[in-house]
Amino acid sequence: MLGEILLELGLVDQQILASCLAAKTQAEQVDITKTKIPQEIIQRVPEALAKRFCAIPVALSEGVLRVAISDPLNVLAFDTLEQATGLQVELAAAPEGEILQAIERHYVRGERLEALVDEFMQSGIDSASNASVSDAPMVRLADRIHTEAASMGASDVHIQPEEKYLRVRMRKDGILTPGLLMPKELQTALAARFKIMGKMDIADNRRPQGGRTVFTAGGREIGLRISSLPTAFGESVVLRLLDKTSTKLDFNNLGMLPAMRHRFGKLLDRPHGIILVTGPTGSGKTTTLYTALSQIDAGEKSVFTLEDPIEYQLPLVRQTQINEVIGLTFAEGLRTLLRQDPDVILLGGTRDPETAQLMVRAALTGHLVFSTLHTNDAPGAVPRLVDLGAEGYLLAPTLAGVIGQRLVRRLCAECRKPVANPQPILDRLSVELPPEAPRTLWEPAGCPACKNGFTGRVGIYELLEPGEKSQELITKGVDATTLRNAAWGEGFRPMLYDGVMKAVTGQTTISEVMRVTLA
Repeated sequence: MLGEILLELGLVDQQILASCLAAKTQAEQVDITKTKIPQEIIQRVPEALAKRFCAIPVALSEGVLRVAISDPLNVLAFDTLEQATGLQVELAAAPEGEILQAIERHYVRGERLEALVDEFMQSGIDSASNASVSDAPMVRLADRIHTEAASMGASDVHIQPEEKYLRVRMRKDGILTPGLLMPKELQTALAARFKIMGKMDIADNRRPQGGRTVFTAGGREIGLRISSLPTAFGESVVLRLLDKTSTKLDFNNLGMLPAMRHRFGKLLDRPHGIILVTGPTGSGKTTTLYTALSQIDAGEKSVFTLEDPIEYQLPLVRQTQINEVIGLTFAEGLRTLLRQDPDVILLGGTRDPETAQLMVRAALTGHLVFSTLHTNDAPGAVPRLVDLGAEGYLLAPTLAGVIGQRLVRRLCAECRKPVANPQPILDRLSVELPPEAPRTLWEPAGCPACKNGFTGRVGIYELLEPGEKSQELITKGVDATTLRNAAWGEGFRPMLYDGVMKAVTGQTTISEVMRVTLA
């Protein structure tokens, strides 16, 4: 099919393809991600047919079954569905990935975690030794854990040993669930299964280990980073899910306000300098960097990256995976890249003095360098780089900009409700909002679409662009507080300001903003 070829070449995305097919067949396009499908509707189409034709029933009205399908031109699918259901079928178009995710969510195969745990306990602990067999209960239990995490949109899974139980917790939208308790007897075998998946040493449970693999869920290929750590009650295993298809590299999706988006866009036009993104682990730094890199014309410029791991593939960009076992560190990779005639370089992280110093030298010699740094805010990046050995007099003219960011949960637009008398809350925050900004605050309510009042996350940002005064202070080596005060007069506004602006426009709540900014 032409559409599949275009998707493989990356010339179109699934949303655009679905729109084109809908227009060609005059079929309506349906957004499955926002459609609640009752179980009695799902049962009208057998799971085997749903998977065969990448189709899922979404509504039934007056004897007409509405079915979302990735290919509305498929006449065989239309005839087969009418024969199997005994109903008149109306086809609607939807992206293939969204349909596969919906099939994963709605069709229950009797493979729930609780059922698999019971099956394993009945078969006995010795079945764990069969972990390499595809139908072994332990293999299916491990697969079910990461598949359920992917289907619910979790970013991490914690296999957490306790004194009498094993707890499995999932992090969604930055918040950890209380988790599912499992028998302690499953702990060793389950940890071994994940270590086998990550090509780690299952015989060594005294040292921390790391590994990675990929799996498929809902038609998406998802990367899985696996980390094990010895604790008082056994090995703790944490899985990081990297779903490349869930994130669109677009500044509109990041949540930057128009003014900041414009300022950041101007930084990307610079021929040389350092652009840093700061924040804690899981705050979206890598996504911001990749989005920035996707705005650079790799057809006209030579673009290289050094990453650990490579999380997104970008066209015309030469990407290198760091491998410290063979000596390919960030510092060694950057030293080699400077001999590859680069225009733009992305460093997955600045973690040691040698990398920091080479980064500054690369910017001084006419390269545009992107990197991440673990600091609490944008001004804190300067003393951190100085601590890593970057000379202040060299850093001042090369540091183009620093973004500090966090992620907050996004309010569900369908059920959010206004807060009564919000002005006292805004007064306590001491944030000077522009006159045109609304003065309404919102809070979650909860509905069938979102369950807890939130759906997804949005970023809150601060952007430090060192002006003349700030550069003078950087040269002298000042602390973050002094630099922040000076940057205020040059247009710098903290993350709290950006968060409050998103709160008054209904994107999030004040409590969410306060949770991540610690203000």
